[in-house]
Amino acid sequence: MSLTKKQLEAREGKITASFLPALMSGDSAKILNEWRRVVGDPGYVAEDLSDSWPVHFGSLIEPYALDWHQRKTNLPLTRRGEVVDHPDRPYFCCTLDAYREADHTVIDCKAPGQWRKIDEVVAYYTPQMIAQAACVGAAKAALLIVHGGSEPAEYPVEWTPEYEVEVWRRVDNFHAHVESLTPPVELPAVAAPVKRLKIVDMTDSSEWAAQAGRWLQAYGAAQTARDAEKELKALVPADAVKAFGAGIEITRNRAGSLSLRESK
Repeated sequence: MSLTKKQLEAREGKITASFLPALMSGDSAKILNEWRRVVGDPGYVAEDLSDSWPVHFGSLIEPYALDWHQRKTNLPLTRRGEVVDHPDRPYFCCTLDAYREADHTVIDCKAPGQWRKIDEVVAYYTPQMIAQAACVGAAKAALLIVHGGSEPAEYPVEWTPEYEVEVWRRVDNFHAHVESLTPPVELPAVAAPVKRLKIVDMTDSSEWAAQAGRWLQAYGAAQTARDAEKELKALVPADAVKAFGAGIEITRNRAGSLSLRESK
């Protein structure tokens, strides 16, 4: 959702969790612009998202998605919109979408387009969720994803200790550049590790069913074509250099191998 005046004031001059995906992906332009924002550089330019449909849609759908998920799970989602400072880094904060006390989980709502893969979305926002969990002292983190406008689904966010160390190393390094008033140097992207351990039943997914039907049809046709090609080649006389008919032709090269193709 759009930040309120109170939220903006609480975040002023601080590094925020929402900046970390750009920091970890090595987005030089965004990193420099964020440095300008934090130090109060007049060269800072706020990103104009007024014509971004995904941003507006995400802002509108977030409260409804959280309410829907709360009702579906019968577990309260609280602390919505709360700005929380890091316990050991006073220069760092996060703004919560929601917190679930039942299992001590921070939850952030995202509404990516249908063309984006879930694994990629989870990996991209992992550093943001690492930061939210640390600020709150949460045991777990999860993304509530509205994928292409579909029903909100919760995806746990997990990471390795080594990756978390690298996230905070970069945050502290960025802060050092803020304190010294020196622009940050370019950084290579560091991808979040994605743990693929789940077994998922896709029976109720209409998209899965449609694509599965296409694959089975194509696979069956390809297998039929391979069998027919084998039988057709067996019909070519041993002394023939070419055989044709019914829209196809088979030719024999000098080595004796047969090739089948559609007749021109």
